[in-house]
This record gives sequence, structure tokens and C-alpha cells, in this order.
Amino acid sequence: MGQKRTSRAASAHKAAMAHVDKLTEATTELRSAPSIARKVDALMRGVAVAWSIEDRIRYDANSLVRAGDLIGEIAVSELWKRNGRVVYDLHEELAGALYRSKMDKVPSSLFDQLPHINPMIVIPDPWPVGKGAGGLSEGYVRCIFIVGVSGAGLCNSNDPDRDGLALLFCYDVLDEETGEMVPGDFRDLIPLPMHQEMFTAAEAIHYAEDWQGGTKDEKARQAAVRAFRPRLQKAFALITYLCIDNRDIEAPPEWVQTPGRKKTGKNRKARDRDPFWVRVGWYIGPQLHTARQRAKAIDRSGISIPSGVEHGPQHRAGHFKIVWIGPGKSGERRQYTSKWVKPYWTKLEDLPEGQDPPTQIVPVDAQRKDPFRRRNTVGK
Repeated sequence: MGQKRTSRAASAHKAAMAHVDKLTEATTELRSAPSIARKVDALMRGVAVAWSIEDRIRYDANSLVRAGDLIGEIAVSELWKRNGRVVYDLHEELAGALYRSKMDKVPSSLFDQLPHINPMIVIPDPWPVGKGAGGLSEGYVRCIFIVGVSGAGLCNSNDPDRDGLALLFCYDVLDEETGEMVPGDFRDLIPLPMHQEMFTAAEAIHYAEDWQGGTKDEKARQAAVRAFRPRLQKAFALITYLCIDNRDIEAPPEWVQTPGRKKTGKNRKARDRDPFWVRVGWYIGPQLHTARQRAKAIDRSGISIPSGVEHGPQHRAGHFKIVWIGPGKSGERRQYTSKWVKPYWTKLEDLPEGQDPPTQIVPVDAQRKDPFRRRNTVGK
């Protein structure tokens, strides 16, 4: 089990890093033009991309829109590379539980508790998204970058003057010649309306349309909501878990990381640092797996459940719970936090004799204790 999990994780990491490589290639190409390089740097400082009259005469509107999108995507990648290179390594069982507990409405203040700067989330099992914007066909969400938003530009996610956060969805597509999944040429940058106390996935999509100067056609906007709402609901669940009080996050020892070389001369470029992989759900993940397997194995044939009166043992799925805190009576408190409630059983006394509670602590496979597994398998 440990070897299979490690192999799948290494494959997912390699696929996610392929998106970084693709954006790095685009960065090298576009930065060869000084005017574009200045636009990328300005966007990373919160200054929106602006096209000159000469640009508008020389290029059609669609070309400028696509170029602007690519500049934004490159800026996201550059912010990630310059500030920590943190990558969240989700245990596949936790990721699956979070996908199923998708959230449509979230409190914006909760996202202020994101534990790292400009992180990237690797999706262990890519989400199929079907046809989307920008010509994407049958894409799969492979990874998500999180950065800050400042006005019509971008910034670090921890910038005290930021207006909110934005998500960059990166998609894999099927290569018809090889039959393999490869990084696609289209990505989606979606800023979140964190100026609102609470916001829904639909409100985030409308906000993104307005922020990017998109269509005002109501039918087109509703089509965008239908296309993007499922992936935003899943992303909200992932990010919410990263921000809650009882999250299961553990980084590997710092000495495992390979330090970058410092600049020692004029115009000497520092070597790219390795990503900093942060484990998420590697303690709770095996517990979730065991709980799910036991849920499937329970024989309920001998348990009577009179309609509308009493229920037998039930397996409650993992979910989020808002907990109101601070001064004041119940119903009057204004401060809150969010917690992740692990899957659990009700009425354990009705389970077959000898059946252990599924939420007991389950030993984690030995591979988790081996920090070198990343040195030899991740991102290679």
C-alpha cells in the first residue's frame, strides 16, 4: 500500500511540475521582449496590464486578451517561485473526502488563515471538468495556485494591502497520439470576492468576469457559472481545510530541502530551488481509508430501521462545521472559526460484536516516516 501510494504521489507531483515547466518556458520566451517583461513585473506589483495604441493597432482584440491572460498566468508562477515554492501534498483519501464535501458558500475571513505564501495544491486524482472557457475540451484539474490580488493586479497572498486571493486552475488534457495526460495550453485565473463577508461560487464567477472585463451577456455568464461552479466548490473545500484550526499539515524536515545558490556576482542568476513539499492529511488519511473500508464491510441485514422512528448505525461523512466563538450569548456572537469533523459512526453499540470503532487511531505506513522518499521520487 505504501509503495503504491508513493508511486501515485510521485506521478502526480511530476505532472504538476510539468505545468511549472511549461509556464517557465513561456516566461523565458516572453521576457525576451522588454515591454512584456515590464508588464509581467508590473502585474506582480499590483499594476494592471495596459496595452499601448501601437499594440491595439498591430494586434486584434482576441490576441491581446490571450496575451494578457498568459502574462497573468506567468506572474502567478513567478510569485510562487519567488516566495517559498510551497506545494501541498494531499493524501488521496483526505482529498477524496474533501471533494465530496464540496462547499458552495464560504466566509472570506477564513481564507486569511492560509498557512503559507502563494502555495500550489496538487490534485492527487485530477477532476474532470469537461468543456470550459478558452477552448478547453475534456480537461482535468491537475493543480491550483493561490496568490494575492491587488486592484486589477497581483501580489503575494500575505501582502497586508491585498484585496483578496485568486486561484489559478491548471489543466491536463489527453494527448490523442500517445494516450497520456499532458499539461494543457489553457488555464483559468479566478479572483475571489473577499470584500464580501460571505460569498458563493456563483458570486466568485461573476466577480471574476467583472474583474477581467469579461462579457456582460447574462446567458454567457450563467453558462460560465454552470461550467466553473463544480470546480470552485471543490477548491473551496480544499482551501477551507488548509485554513481551519484542526488541519492535518506536516512539512518534511528543513534539512531535506536543497538550498538555492546565492548570487555572488553582477547579473548572476540564482539556481532554482526545489519545491517545498508540505504533507496534508498524511495522519488522518489512513484513518479515512479504514473508516471507508469498514463502512463498506458492515452487514446491515439484521438491523431494523422503522420508517420515521429510529435509525441504526450510520456512517457520517467528513464535513466542515462553523463554530461561533468570542464574547456574547449563543446566537449573538460575531466571531467564528471552522473545524473539520472526521467521518464517524452513530450508534456503535448496534455494530456487530467485535467491530472496532472506525475512528480509532490507525498506524501510518512506514513510508510516511521516510523523508528521503521525496528526494528520490518527487519532481524528477
